[in-house]
Amino acid sequence: MYVRNFGDGFGLSWETVFQTTDRSEVESYCRRNAIEVEWKDGNRLRTRQVRPVIARHPRSGEEVWFNHLVFFHVSTLEPVIREVMLESFEEEDLPNNTYYGDGTAIEPEVLEHLRQAYLQELVSFKWQQGDIVMLDNMLTAHSRAAYSGPRKILFAMADPYSRQDIAISRSAT
Repeated sequence: MYVRNFGDGFGLSWETVFQTTDRSEVESYCRRNAIEVEWKDGNRLRTRQVRPVIARHPRSGEEVWFNHLVFFHVSTLEPVIREVMLESFEEEDLPNNTYYGDGTAIEPEVLEHLRQAYLQELVSFKWQQGDIVMLDNMLTAHSRAAYSGPRKILFAMADPYSRQDIAISRSAT
């Protein structure tokens, strides 16, 4: 389960994210996309969405790990930033956080196991001017490492797929 809070003084407002000031448009979008909406006092919004942790690759048919469970979990933040966030917000009001599909907390050892799996599969390379990288977003959990100097990133996507195209009915996050 991905939980996101908008309008709590950190991050983008719901109006910016959903590109509207009309709550009914937000609710309609969320309903179509299986996102639970909770309007909070002070024009704030909390959304919850349960998504599969595994998807079926649309071309190969193989089952792939395809979610942001670790990335959006509060424990992934650098310790100093995490401490500040937890001092500033109640856990349920953090800008982003993840849970098991039923809303219960994910155990620290499970998160650490997943982080280690990412690290074991890590591929890193030294960029050189003119380099181009192409990747399959479903087969590659990509990230950004620290860098210095100017950098220009161009991005393009092809072959969009819906959740129904890649759905596998299994456990969810």
